[in-house]
Amino acid sequence: MNSSTFRIKLTLVISLVCMAMTLHAYDGKKILVAVNSNWPPMEMKDQKGRIVGYEIDLINAIAAEAGLQVKFTDVPWRKIFNELDEGKHDAIIASVSITDGRREKYDFSEPYFTAEQLMVVPKAMAEEPLNGKTIAAFKLTTGAETIRLYQKCSITFYTVEETEKAFRDLSKGYIYGILCDSPLAVNYAVYNKKYKGKFAIRTDVIPEGSPIPRENYGIVVKKGNAELLALINQGLQTVRDKGVEGKIREKWIQYEGPVVRDLITRPSSTSGNP
Repeated sequence: MNSSTFRIKLTLVISLVCMAMTLHAYDGKKILVAVNSNWPPMEMKDQKGRIVGYEIDLINAIAAEAGLQVKFTDVPWRKIFNELDEGKHDAIIASVSITDGRREKYDFSEPYFTAEQLMVVPKAMAEEPLNGKTIAAFKLTTGAETIRLYQKCSITFYTVEETEKAFRDLSKGYIYGILCDSPLAVNYAVYNKKYKGKFAIRTDVIPEGSPIPRENYGIVVKKGNAELLALINQGLQTVRDKGVEGKIREKWIQYEGPVVRDLITRPSSTSGNP
């Protein structure tokens, strides 16, 4: 074997070793994942104070496939990105919408959920026009601004930590409706025992011909953390291929069936603006 061939083979061996070390550097490692327990059924606290929900089961399944251990930290939404920047946690799973602005600062996994923006209103007022009324939103989205302009209504904003307060205010008539992500909308309109039978979901608030706003959720890591991101994406694909993701979705996300359909109102076109 001449020296040139030896150097090529040595370089190849070193490269393979480095790749193996990179791929397995996180094996068995415990990662700290930030969540926010104010967004049922994605994340919430059960009667014993444990954080449960769709995203909790999903990230645990992803971690199991990726050879990771997960420890959760419940972080207020206003701090969740700053604390990732500061290295206080390794990743975020908290119904974070993938946007161009966020992609500039952070890396995202492949999308794991697509949420529609839906309007929850008091059932008794479901066919009233929105014109002149006040609706609530948890963040300024394209859908919220479109509805504000089209329906000539005003918008008040709540923080994620004020989710329960927003729906309590809705039940008391302080606001007319809440524009929010579909899992949250269906959870409060259908499955929340406190408000059972009080709310409906409107589908006529977006101008005819305009698509219902949708947002893709992704798991967030620090910019450049390709190692952890690759493991998360690998785990996500595996839980999909094995059907685990579908079972988790069936457990927590229920949009179908007569109970949900009965709560979705389709008022006549006269209920909106001419």
